[in-house]
Amino acid sequence: MCQQCVDDERLSQETFDKIEAFNRQWPFAAYGPAHIVLDDDNVFDDNLDWCIGITQAAISGDLSPLNEEDQRFMLGVVDVYATHERAELNATLDFLRELRKVPEIDR
Repeated sequence: MCQQCVDDERLSQETFDKIEAFNRQWPFAAYGPAHIVLDDDNVFDDNLDWCIGITQAAISGDLSPLNEEDQRFMLGVVDVYATHERAELNATLDFLRELRKVPEIDR
């Protein structure tokens, strides 16, 4: 993610700053289940909801709450996500939930 995302009005400066701060604290999180938010500037409600579900599944190992398509996705990356620290995954989930509280139009 770069400042150009803000300049192009794809996300707010405040959201950009929050994501950058999170990525500094958890530098490998952008390679985890929230990569589309943390690295690709996808901050719409649907994006956040998807990442929350995937992150919850990565933490719990329980894919049953996911739809079939997301279950297939997780089967392809579950080994990769398993290499992420539990603290990082929990922090990612908390961050996504906090970001989701911000109205989409303000992100």
